[in-house]
Amino acid sequence: MKSKLTFLILLLAVFTSCKKTTNVEVKLSTSGKLTYKLTDDAGKGLPNVKVSLMDRQDNYSNTTILLDARLTDPNGQVDFGDLNPKNYLLVTDSPKVNNVTYFIQEYVQVITGAVKHKETKVTDHSGTFTMTVRSYNNNQPLKNIGVIMIPSNKFNYTFSTTVNLKVADFSGVTNDAGLITFKIPSNKSYAVYLYNTLTNASYNYNNSVSVQKDATLNYSMTIYQ
Repeated sequence: MKSKLTFLILLLAVFTSCKKTTNVEVKLSTSGKLTYKLTDDAGKGLPNVKVSLMDRQDNYSNTTILLDARLTDPNGQVDFGDLNPKNYLLVTDSPKVNNVTYFIQEYVQVITGAVKHKETKVTDHSGTFTMTVRSYNNNQPLKNIGVIMIPSNKFNYTFSTTVNLKVADFSGVTNDAGLITFKIPSNKSYAVYLYNTLTNASYNYNNSVSVQKDATLNYSMTIYQ
C-alpha cells in the first residue's frame, strides 16, 4: 500500500511538471539605432538644425538617397530610431556657431543590436587658411594689410569695404611677415578680400578659396602698393 502511494505521488509530480512547461520564443535583433548630436565649442547642443539621413548607393554615379530628415531637439540631438546595419551619410543644414555657418557631412556606422550615439562639435569641421601678402613690385611681405574672408555667395566685388566687412565671417590684418591665419569651416567657398586699413580702399580679391577638414591651405596674394 505504501509503495502504491509513493508511485501515485511521483506520477502526480511528473504530470504537474509537464503542465507547467512553456515555449519561449527568442527573437534576434536585426537592426540598430542611431542618435546624433550637434554641439558648439562649449558642448552646448544646437537646436532646430535639420539633419538628413542619406543612403549612398554603390553604383557608377555614386548617388545618394534621402531616407529621413529631422530637426535636432532643444539639446541638439536627433533620434533616427531603428535602422538597418550599414554606413549612413549624415548631412546637416547649416549649423551656426559664433554667427558662422558650417557645412557638415559625415558617415556613421549602425551595428546590429546596438545604439550608436554620435556627437559632433561643429567647429571641428574646419581647416586652416594661411596667407602671405606681398608687394607686386619687389615681392616683399606687407604688414597691416586688411584681410576679409567672405562667404562666396555673399560677396559682390562692387560692394564697398564697409559693406564687405558686415557680411564677412572673419577679418584681420597681416603681421610683420605679411602673414595672416584663419580657422575656417571646411568645404565652404570663400572670397578673400584685401584692403587698405587706413583708407578702406580695395586692393585685390579672389572669389574661390576653400579648405578641407583638418587640412592647411597655404596661400599668397600680391598687391600694388
